[in-house]
Amino acid sequence: MSLLEISHVDISYGKRITVKDSNLTMDKGEICSIVGESGSGKTTVIRAVLGLLAGGGKVTAGEILFEGKSLLKLNAAQWRALRGHDISMIFQDSGAMMNQTRLIGNSYVEYIRTHENISSREAWEKGAEMLGRMRLPDPDRIMRSYPFQLSGGQRQRVGIAMGMTYQPKLLLADEPTSALDVTTQAQIVRQMMELRDEYGTSIIIVTHDLGVASYMADKVVVMKDGKIEDQGDRDYMLHKTDNAYTRKLMEAVPSLGGKRYV
Repeated sequence: MSLLEISHVDISYGKRITVKDSNLTMDKGEICSIVGESGSGKTTVIRAVLGLLAGGGKVTAGEILFEGKSLLKLNAAQWRALRGHDISMIFQDSGAMMNQTRLIGNSYVEYIRTHENISSREAWEKGAEMLGRMRLPDPDRIMRSYPFQLSGGQRQRVGIAMGMTYQPKLLLADEPTSALDVTTQAQIVRQMMELRDEYGTSIIIVTHDLGVASYMADKVVVMKDGKIEDQGDRDYMLHKTDNAYTRKLMEAVPSLGGKRYV
C-alpha cells in the first residue's frame, strides 16, 4: 500500500478549476520534488494534502488517500490529530509564519502542548532538544530569541525542527530554500535528506530550483497550468523524457564553464 495517493484530483476556487486531474503516488521514505513555473499549482497540491487550501479552495473531484484512508472525509478533530503527527509542513520562510512579538520558545511550547498533554517545562525541554538535533548552536538561546533575531537559515531550521517534533511519516516542504543563500540552501537540503535517512520520513518538496530537485528527489513531477505535465524517477526526468516542456525547463538551467549539472 502506498503512503500517499492523489488520484484524479481537481482543486477549484469558486467556479475556476486551478488544478486539474492530478495523479501522484508516494511510498514510505520517498522524496518527490514538484517543479514548475509560478502559478502552475505546485503549492495548491500540497496544501490540499494537508487540508489547508486558502481562500475557499476545495477538492472538487478525485481522492486523496493517506495510508489507504481518505483525507477528504476527515472532520476537524481528525485533522488536528493528523497534522503535526503524521503529516507536517514547513514553509518558504518559517520565521515569517511565527508571531514576531513572541519568543520562539513560547510558540514552540504552545505547539507541543497542542499535541501532547505535558507541562510547559517539559515542552520547553523537548523543543530545545529538537533544535539541537537540527544542529542549531545553543538551543536554549534560540528558544529565548524572537524570530527577527535569527538568520534565515536559523529560522528555517526552527521550522524544520517544529515540523519534525513527532517524526511525521510525510513532510511537505513549500519552497523551503528559496529565501536562503546558496551555502545555507545546501545545508538545509542535506539536513532534509538526513531526516529521510534517520526517520524514514517521506518528503514532498515544492521548488523552482531544478538543481535542488535533481539532487534530492527520487521522483520529479513537472506541473504546468494546473496540470501534471510530466513525472518519473530522477534518471528518466533528467536524461530520458521526451516531454518538450520538461526539456525546456532543463535547458533553462544555467551551465557553469560549459558544463551542465542538471
